[in-house]
Amino acid sequence: MLKHLLSMPKQILLSKLTQIRAYSLLLIIFICACDERSSNRDLDIEADSGLVNDSLDFTSGGEIDYGTTDAFLESVNDASVNDILDQDPYNDGMDDTDNIDSDGDGISDLWDDDPNNPQWPGATFPDTVYAHTADELYALDVKSLSLIKVADFSFDVEGRQQITDIAIDQAGVLWAISFNTLWLCHPQRGECRSKARLPFTNFNGLSFIPGHYFGQERDVLVAADQAGALRRLDLVDDTLVDELIGMYPDERSSGDLFSIQDVGTFASVKRNQVNSDIIVKLDDANPRQLSDFIVLDGYQAIYGLAGWRGKLFAFDESGAVILVDLETRQTQVLSDQRIRWWGAGVSSILRER
Repeated sequence: MLKHLLSMPKQILLSKLTQIRAYSLLLIIFICACDERSSNRDLDIEADSGLVNDSLDFTSGGEIDYGTTDAFLESVNDASVNDILDQDPYNDGMDDTDNIDSDGDGISDLWDDDPNNPQWPGATFPDTVYAHTADELYALDVKSLSLIKVADFSFDVEGRQQITDIAIDQAGVLWAISFNTLWLCHPQRGECRSKARLPFTNFNGLSFIPGHYFGQERDVLVAADQAGALRRLDLVDDTLVDELIGMYPDERSSGDLFSIQDVGTFASVKRNQVNSDIIVKLDDANPRQLSDFIVLDGYQAIYGLAGWRGKLFAFDESGAVILVDLETRQTQVLSDQRIRWWGAGVSSILRER
């Protein structure tokens, strides 16, 4: 099947991809120094008083508030999540028939893995980026800086799995990868269902990228491997098809990348003779071109990367969460808890209240 797909003319393959309901999925795996990633998960975050400041003042030393789940949900429920989703977050100019939502869960049938089940796959919260350890999913409210543990990951197959990275499509559906499997995960329950086996084991960065980079309406999932190769991967009839689309010029992937429409595409990379991780920005017109954005001095394991309007969040394996102002490039350590971050994700189209 894979050989047959790869031999198709490009226009025929693209036509086939647009026919599948599962929105031309691409995927990648995130493995950064896996031998160094301890499976010790002995950390409990103590609940604080809930939400704090509505906006971050870089001069006042604001920090992440480790809030309760109830407080976090109260913040996102100021408006109905489904009401927000029904406002057509895709913003793709497509015919209304393409946004039919049979089960009323706020996710178009074209993006819904189970369009007749309102309990699946679930949608991520607005105004939220997600981060994770190998075993646990966290949510960070970008306005209040309230960080909560959402759930432990669980799986529909036997044996221990470790989530190495996540990606969120523009409909708010959360996808994840372990060392050898692609998963679809519920963003509130942490429940993960297996979608496909992965053919590679050296990816360490994952993000959906807006389709305009490739002349398409739909997002594509792009993977960066440890050597710095950028690969596009499609899920076609449960078969993974990959395509090399570029290489970092002189860098290796440190651990993640993200792309947001009207914000930009950023990645964490390593470069010979530079001891700290570098955040680079990919060119808006050509993802193969990049420029240095900032060196995060003292951090060598930026395994999770996510952003928002004017903000970049870097999650280091040491437990640090670093906020970078995209305009001034000022940095601030928001948290330094002993949480071994393995990845992070954000939708390519921001979902805001």
